[in-house]
Amino acid sequence: MALAAPVAAQAHADTPPRGYTCPPCGCVVHGRLFSSPGVCPVCGMKLVAVTAPSDEPAADFPAVQLEMRTPLPPTAVPSAGREHLIYELHIRNFGGRPVSLGRLEVLDANTGAEVAHFERAGLEALVGAVGQDALTVGGDGVMLGGGRSCVIFLRLTSDSPAPAKLLHRLRSGAVVTTGQTIDVAPRRTLRRLGPPLQGSDWVPTHNPGADAHHRVGLVTIDGAARIARRYAIDWKRRRGGAWLSGDEADVRAYYAYGQPVIAVADATVVTAVDGFPDNRPRTREGFTPALELSLDSLGGNVVILDLGDGLFAGYAHLQPGSVMVRAGDRVRRGQVLAAIGNSGDSRWPHLHFQVSDGPSLLGSEGFPYVIDAYSEVTGDKSDARRDELPMRDARIDFA
Repeated sequence: MALAAPVAAQAHADTPPRGYTCPPCGCVVHGRLFSSPGVCPVCGMKLVAVTAPSDEPAADFPAVQLEMRTPLPPTAVPSAGREHLIYELHIRNFGGRPVSLGRLEVLDANTGAEVAHFERAGLEALVGAVGQDALTVGGDGVMLGGGRSCVIFLRLTSDSPAPAKLLHRLRSGAVVTTGQTIDVAPRRTLRRLGPPLQGSDWVPTHNPGADAHHRVGLVTIDGAARIARRYAIDWKRRRGGAWLSGDEADVRAYYAYGQPVIAVADATVVTAVDGFPDNRPRTREGFTPALELSLDSLGGNVVILDLGDGLFAGYAHLQPGSVMVRAGDRVRRGQVLAAIGNSGDSRWPHLHFQVSDGPSLLGSEGFPYVIDAYSEVTGDKSDARRDELPMRDARIDFA
């Protein structure tokens, strides 16, 4: 069938701007001529009902432009008889308008079963803004601004084995954004290490199970945003319910100070830094580091071990003059490397220990691991743990 030449869209000024349109030729025929869809008087094609444009601003098309990605898929990490999945969702709004982050659903990608969900205050507690004013919170819950980004920090815990694959759905009003399927590495892939300390009465503060600065410490170095301290632990010593005995301003009063730190595996030393002074511990009067903090001084005195297979163990805030190894040395598991101090960005004497995929304390991705043997003491109960990672505020004893 031959079509007539297209003509400009026509409308009658004395009729409401609604009716029918002909897609091929653009002719608009109003309701006073056609009360139901018919054919175009110009070209004979079927007409399609339309309404006039509203005075309201046009909505984004598509309605929601959210990107959802996971930079480092999780590994199932055992602790106290449960499995933990620790990872992040990076969310970016590519649209021009704010979008509500109404409800996040985590699903078993193989079965479709819901693993967990978060909404309102529960979701707000997990979201970290990227930049100022990226997020607002009000009656509609969490709103992500147009062109802005945020990170949702997730920790899922279960008494049963973790799913092999996860799928995420983010609901924004009636619109659902579905992320890509991510794999979950099984616990058997975890690196098995010895303890970094000796003796008893150790407390794993700021551990991966806590909502602490380690787990949410996203830092951009060399053009990449990473969380090197994702599974880090600040090891302190507590005896009789106290961290110290004596003057709180004296590093030597703390039970952790001067205690030996040991190699967690046979390894090669890649970094050994000594010479940074101890800080005066933080007191009610405040805290001032002994030296101005910088990227090079944050760790203070440091030892980094190359564990092989692309993993590195980092020991930070060591006692000045205590480092007993040098770069290039081969060490054996259990060998004394240095002693706990209060150097670098440290308020109280403790050992910062982490495992990551690079020799930088901040410019790498934090990886999980397990300690082959320790006892976890809560109250009067002591439980022997094998191939787990401490993730709660309990007393840890190393044989």
